Amino acid sequence: MMIFTKRPKTWNEYIKKVDDTNLSVGHRPTERLKFLNITEETLEEVREAAQYLRPFKEEMVNKFYENITSSEHLQDIISKYASVDQLKITQIKYIEQFLQANIDHDYVKTRVTIGEVHSRINLTANHFIMAHDMLIQFMTTILMEKVSKNPNKMISLVVAIQKLGTFDKQLIVDVYTESTFRSFLFGISDMLDNLTKLDTTQHLIEGMEEQITESQSVTAATEQMSASIQDVSNHAVKVAEGTEEAVLSALNSRKVIDHALNDIEQVGKVYDSVMKEVHHLGNEIEQTHVVINVIKEIAEQTNLLALNASIEAARAGEYGQGFAVVATEVRKLSEHTKEQIEQITKNMENLQHVSKNVTERIQETGTSIEKGVAESQQAGKELENIVSTMQRINGETSQIAAMSEEQSSTVVEINERNIKMFEVSKHTQKVATETAEIIYDLSKKMNEYRLTFIESNLIYNQKDIIQLAKTDHLLWKWNIYNLLLGFGSISANQLTSHKVCRLGEWYYSDQSISVKNNEAFKKLEAPHKAVHAYAKDAIEHYERENIDKAKSALVRLEEASNEVMELLIELEKAF
Repeated sequence: MMIFTKRPKTWNEYIKKVDDTNLSVGHRPTERLKFLNITEETLEEVREAAQYLRPFKEEMVNKFYENITSSEHLQDIISKYASVDQLKITQIKYIEQFLQANIDHDYVKTRVTIGEVHSRINLTANHFIMAHDMLIQFMTTILMEKVSKNPNKMISLVVAIQKLGTFDKQLIVDVYTESTFRSFLFGISDMLDNLTKLDTTQHLIEGMEEQITESQSVTAATEQMSASIQDVSNHAVKVAEGTEEAVLSALNSRKVIDHALNDIEQVGKVYDSVMKEVHHLGNEIEQTHVVINVIKEIAEQTNLLALNASIEAARAGEYGQGFAVVATEVRKLSEHTKEQIEQITKNMENLQHVSKNVTERIQETGTSIEKGVAESQQAGKELENIVSTMQRINGETSQIAAMSEEQSSTVVEINERNIKMFEVSKHTQKVATETAEIIYDLSKKMNEYRLTFIESNLIYNQKDIIQLAKTDHLLWKWNIYNLLLGFGSISANQLTSHKVCRLGEWYYSDQSISVKNNEAFKKLEAPHKAVHAYAKDAIEHYERENIDKAKSALVRLEEASNEVMELLIELEKAF
């Protein structure tokens, strides 16, 4: 049985290639229209198809979401960002705009918005394509049912719907892909921007170098301190030993003094006895004087009697001669006795004088002995204090010696710990350097990935170009920073002029004409030029192995780069 009553055209008549399209809505959408052979005639056929499709708009939408919500993944996306009722209203609007087939900037903008939203909510392209194809499938099925009696018209209308549907799908997928790629691109750019902020490695390495140097100095100082403490300990031990000997000598001296005090006390007793005897001698001398005086008086009386007897004998004449002789002899004896008594008296006086002098000397000796005893007793007390002090000093000196030994042990331990810290610092410095190199290698790979997106067929607006330029300049500074750390290789010949880098090409082209009067744009040229100049200086100094000058150039480059970044951020606000 024949389905069609009229023979349809051949298939290639429906897909005949047109040389050009009479539609124009921007360069890339127009290219798509031309590639798909969409002309105004195609749009008229879509509008004609609309009379068959409009009555089924709501039914198509309901069936569309009945199928969509059967997918758990798509249901989750819908629940997260909207409701099915809201999406049905949006879908009806889309179908109506599709059936009106008025391809203008609003039409294209709507599709761009759909692509951007799908990218933002992470609705993958394959899910969108399947859903969109299903909607077109609904439309073509309805047309095949409603216009089945006119095969040529049916095929023309179906092809027109498919062409415009393909155009929408391609436009939305392009925007989705570009939006997703752009999101990836600027996500990677943001990661690189943050990665370039990890420029503290140089400070860390230099800080670790200083710590290693300080650790070596501390090691030397602790070794010297340990030697000094050991000397102190040795001296303290010697002092303790000397103090112990002094204490023993002092104790022996105390014994000698005590013995001397005992001897002095015995001398004192002998002195008291001598004083008694001397006093007794004095008394005896005094008694002898009394006896001598008596004898003297007797001698004087005898002499007087003898003299009287001589006188009487002389009177007696011859009869008294014998008596006179006796009287004379008695008188001579009396005179001799008197002379002897005088001599004895004189001797006794001398003896008394000597006795008096001895007494005085003995008294003086006694005073000296008493003073010596008192001073010896005081010396004994002082010696006790000295012995006590020396014993205390000895104890403290022994304690100092013990503490010095402990300090020496502690210093040795500190030194050992410091040596370990030195080793840890060296290891940390090595790890920091290795980590910095890993980060730099990661940044290079990320930038290669970034450049892959940049080189893809993406369309960039002016704000996008500024964002790319910001990352470019951060990477320039980052690459030179890592070059000074010994990573990577850049030669001065690889440097481009400030006019031919991405920012320079945009800055000096007509693309930036809309912001040429912007104050930030006017200020941008000088620091941008300086960034390139300082970058060249840094690399040239590095190639000459003048690292200090290279670091100075890097500091100036960073200052100029910061100014460029501030101006670019300000310039972004103009878009």
